[in-house]
Amino acid sequence: MRTSALLLAALVAATAALAAAAAADDGIIRIPLSKRTHTAEMRAKFSAARAAWSDGNPTTTLEAFAAAAQPTPIPLKNLQDSEYYGPVTIGTPPQDFTVIYDTGSSNLWVPSVHCTNFTSSPGCQNHHRYNASASSTYRKDGRGLFLPYGSGIVLGYISEDDVAFGGVSIKNQSIGEVTVEPGQVWVESPFDGLLGLAYPLLSMPPGVVPPFDTIMKDGTLAHNQFSFYLSSTDGDDTSMLLLGGTDPKYYSGEITYVPFNGLQFLLGYWLITGDSISVAGKDTGVCKNCALVVDTGTSILTGPPTQIDPWLKAIGNVSADCSNVASLPTITFAIAGKNYDLEPSFYVLKAPDASGKMTCQLGIEALNPGIPLFILGDPFLRKYYTVFDRDQNKVGFALATQQ
Repeated sequence: MRTSALLLAALVAATAALAAAAAADDGIIRIPLSKRTHTAEMRAKFSAARAAWSDGNPTTTLEAFAAAAQPTPIPLKNLQDSEYYGPVTIGTPPQDFTVIYDTGSSNLWVPSVHCTNFTSSPGCQNHHRYNASASSTYRKDGRGLFLPYGSGIVLGYISEDDVAFGGVSIKNQSIGEVTVEPGQVWVESPFDGLLGLAYPLLSMPPGVVPPFDTIMKDGTLAHNQFSFYLSSTDGDDTSMLLLGGTDPKYYSGEITYVPFNGLQFLLGYWLITGDSISVAGKDTGVCKNCALVVDTGTSILTGPPTQIDPWLKAIGNVSADCSNVASLPTITFAIAGKNYDLEPSFYVLKAPDASGKMTCQLGIEALNPGIPLFILGDPFLRKYYTVFDRDQNKVGFALATQQ
């Protein structure tokens, strides 16, 4: 009997090992991401900064933007307040950083060791800083870096060095060394920098090649696509970025692919078209062939200030004490003829206040990037496993497996 049990245990172990080996050989590179929920106070600061930035932006229509002789890419300039972070190394020997893998921007940047004025750039003091002189593979570039965010303008310069994440090594990758990082927001952020995964059109300055484009040029992946599974659970390694394909472990059903909005080539975002946004089954009228940015770097859903009010009114008030969350309506996004429901458990954000008491707020806000764009941020992406396909220039959605 004991011999049979040992044989069975050995067989189970061998099967598990074979399964793990098969998963490791599927050509997909898995990068674990950690989730950290912002406090209520931090979210209030993010919200105030968004409002202040939006109020100061001029607005044009999508038609006027497209008709311009030389349309200029519109940066979202969000606070990059995502709650999901992952590792990256830069240099030889490798220097470790934590970054947002952000589909709403295209630069890779981290604080520089030359960010030394902690009065004007307090965020540099408590984050990892890149030291070019400590890397044998560093190469000087020298172009200036200018990145406008709601919390202030981030400044620095471009350098080149070897970069690695998820076991993928990239030689001579352009990186931003940030020397000016104003604002208290950066002090409180648990990430060091950003790794942008949008199209090259958004790179600053123009001509800088984003990391994923370098991977494509090198032919590293069998399929030039990546996918995100964003968990609702806080902690290390609860979420996943997959390079080179998809993993059905993280979703159920079929992946539905959506073609790009016609203005994508002018904007550089992962931009698709929404048919409508409904609340409790009733069309709010705010989205008629509207432009939707699919953005892992934004922790909320947003809409243009001039259009969003009917949507917010249809949802109603969210009680700060979370007492009415269960009774709030379902939001439905109609995209390419398919409905995507989003329950209040996803679009209402819970966070502890200074006393540790859990509070609730609506995870939908007005944002004016200069043209009428809606952002499908983390609340939507937690419900729907999302595929970003550079080979076919399309975005795919499937119901995420909630863990």
